[in-house]
Formats: sequence, structure tokens, C-alpha cells
Amino acid sequence: MDLFLLFVTTLLSMIIINFLFKYFFAKPKENILPAPPGTFGWPIIGETIQFLVSLHYGLVHKFVEERTKKYNSNVFKTSILGQKVVIFSGPAANKFIFTKGKKLFIGWRPNSVQKLFPSTSFVHIEHDTKRAQNVISYLLNSKNVEKLISTMDYMSTIHLENHWKGKYEVIVYDLVKLFTFSLSIKAFMGIEDSQKILYFYEKFKIFTQGLLAVDINLPGTTFYKAMKAGNELRKEMKVIIEERRAKLLENLELPKVDVLTQLINEQDENGKYMTEIEIMDKVFGFIIGSYDTTATTITLTMKYLQEKPEFFTEIIQEQNEISRQMIPRKELCWDDIGKMKKTWSFVNEVLRNTPVVQGIFREATEDFTYEDFHVPKGWKIYVSFGATQKNGKYFPNPMRFDSSRFEGNGQIPYTLIPFGGGHRMCPGQEFARILILVFLHHVLKNFRWENKVPSEKILYPYFLLAIPRDGYPVTLSSV
Repeated sequence: MDLFLLFVTTLLSMIIINFLFKYFFAKPKENILPAPPGTFGWPIIGETIQFLVSLHYGLVHKFVEERTKKYNSNVFKTSILGQKVVIFSGPAANKFIFTKGKKLFIGWRPNSVQKLFPSTSFVHIEHDTKRAQNVISYLLNSKNVEKLISTMDYMSTIHLENHWKGKYEVIVYDLVKLFTFSLSIKAFMGIEDSQKILYFYEKFKIFTQGLLAVDINLPGTTFYKAMKAGNELRKEMKVIIEERRAKLLENLELPKVDVLTQLINEQDENGKYMTEIEIMDKVFGFIIGSYDTTATTITLTMKYLQEKPEFFTEIIQEQNEISRQMIPRKELCWDDIGKMKKTWSFVNEVLRNTPVVQGIFREATEDFTYEDFHVPKGWKIYVSFGATQKNGKYFPNPMRFDSSRFEGNGQIPYTLIPFGGGHRMCPGQEFARILILVFLHHVLKNFRWENKVPSEKILYPYFLLAIPRDGYPVTLSSV
């Protein structure tokens, strides 16, 4: 009995001491805020099916709007592709992601992308973006931008002469994509041979289809075909890199005429050069990021121009005035690009109505708080562009097409972000803007067109970019 009493007394003493220690000495535990409202849906599947269907039909903004109203919040949680995801919308959320994101987020790349771009396994995305910006900025500095515009001007003229002139009917998207690819591969790799360009073009089409495909590497699957095309592209790239390095060894003063040459010479802050795999992935990324999105933007702009005659007239007047002021000069220059204000406002309104990309994914690198909600490290972030761009709070009468929204003082910051924002601004934004305006100038100067399929829908095949279902077939007439 005495032993039992001693045991009970000792146990009670330990409990009391432990309590007193925690109460008086232990650091109080911080209150954990709740996670954003929402649901993870069905186990494993979550809301993946609803999200992907919305993504394919260009209706992600509807997916987001429904849940934003349901939860009365611009931030909510869900589950997509087996991942816990927090979806953001609105300018405040966009600003938070793009300005605070350098410390809190990294770009989330699906397994398919990581396998198609092997350097992602050892190159941190923030470091990757910084080096990309360094390289692209060289193309657009004051010394080189006029040369770039001259190249775009010349290649636009030649392309329209070879592929549009004398044709009664063309598929706009297919031809514009061939043009933007040809120009991109010249600017980034220095390739001008037409047969080699066509070879790369066909391989890149297969390669890009695998970016968001299920990463099952079995014969016959989209991902298998993409991996095979990627390997074939890398073999060609290896030869080109070796040839370029040999030329650089022979002539250390060789002009940096393209991005590939710059990448070979590029050193980080520690004086380290890029590996061959890094160079290949950078070039592939530049080409995909420039030619596909730019081709889509040009195609959609031409479609809207034909459908909106009231805007078409004033843009033609702007372009004709630029042509008149150019005489006797024949090529566009930087000053001419700056005068295309109404044309660029029209492009912005096109991108607001039909975002080329509906949103972006990120991954939280640490726990963070947003609007009194707690988001754990490792959760994925999705920023919906369309939910903001089609919100009447920021764009009155959002379903009405009105390019004057972007004239004068423009819009509230972070309401239209087709090229990202803050430190995550797309490195090729200015490259794309100049290319779009140069090509549109030459198309408007030389052609008029009529849509052959007025009811043609705009879809997002492979969950990537907005594309008219039939490629926007038109009948052409020369001016």
C-alpha cells in the first residue's frame, strides 16, 4: 500500500510540475489560422474533372466565380490532379503572388514538364528566370532593338509574299504559327535554312503536346511521342551547340547574333557556365514561350478585328498614317511601334476577353498567411486570370468588347496580366509585343479577310493555349 501511495503521489507531482512548466515557462503556441474555405472533393480525384473540363472549354473563370460566390472569398481551396490547391483571383491576390512570390513561391511544373525539361531537376526556377531575363534583355537593348525590328519587318514581308499573296483561302493559325516559329528559331538559334526550320517545327509541335499530358512513357501515348521528339531535337541541338562553340574558340569576338551564342557565353555570379542540358532547355523554353503564345494572340486579334468593324476602321486609319509618315523609309522602326497605341489597346482587350493562358500554377515554399487564411508549405497555388478580367468590379460591362478601356490611364494595376507581373514578368514580353505589332501592320496594309466559319469555337486543346477549333480559316482579298 505504501508503495502504491508513493507511486500515485510521484505521478501526481510530475503532472503538476509539467503543467506548471508549460503554464509559466513554455513558449505559448501561436494560434493557427484556418485554411481557406472550400472542399477537396472526392478522394484522389478531388475537383480535377470539373477543372479540366473548364480548362478545355476556356471556362476556368466560371469554375472560379462559382466557388468565389459560394465561399464569399477570392481565395479558396480545392484538389486538382491529386494536389491540394489554393485558387486566387482579383488584383490584390495577383499583386500578392507576383510581388511577394519571390520568397514564398516557386513555379510548379507537372511531372510531364520536368521529364521533358530534364534541367528542371537541378536548376532552381528563380535562378532560371533571372538568367533568362539577362539573355532576352540583350536582344532588346537600345543597340539591338532596331536590328530586331528590321528582321521582324523583313521576315513578315517575305512570309506574307510566300504564303498569303495570291491565295483565296488560308488557315490563319497554321500560317501565323509557322511564321512566329521561323522568326523565333532565327532569333534564338540563328537558323535560317528553310528545310531545317520545317524539321524543327514539326518536332516542336509533337513536343509541346506532351507538356501537360499524363506522363506515361509507353509507345502510342502522347507523352511517349513528345519524349521521342524531344530526344530527336536534342541530337540536332547538340550538333549546333558544338559547331557554335568551335566558332567561338576560333573567334572570341564573334558577335552575339542570337540567344544561343549568348547562352553559351553566359556566366552566373560565380563565373559558372551553363551545362549543355541547361542551354538546350533554355532555348526550347524560349522558342515555345515565344512562337505559340504569339501566334495565338495574332490569330485571335485578326478574328476580333474582322468581327468588330467599328474598331477595325480606326485601327486601319492608325496603321495607314504610320505608313504615310514612313515615306520614303520602307522598314518599320522603334518610333513606329510606339505610335501603334490604338492597335495595342485592341490587342489588350482581345487578351482580356480571351486570355491566351487562363492561369498559372505555383508552389508554396513555406507556410504563409493571406487574408487571415493559413496556407501550408507544399500546397499548390493557382492564379486565375479570367476570373479577374471578366469581373464587372474591375471591368464595367465585362462581356462588352471595348478597347478604349486601355487608352488614357488604362486599368487598375494587376487586373490584366497576360505577361505576368513583378519579378515574375515574362522575359519575352517586349519581344512578343513588337512581333505582334509588326506582323499586324503588314497584314492590315496588304489584306482584308472574311471568316469562313463564323460559329467557330475557341478551345484550349491539351489544356494549354486558346486556339480556334478549325484554326480560323478565312477567305483573303488583297488591298
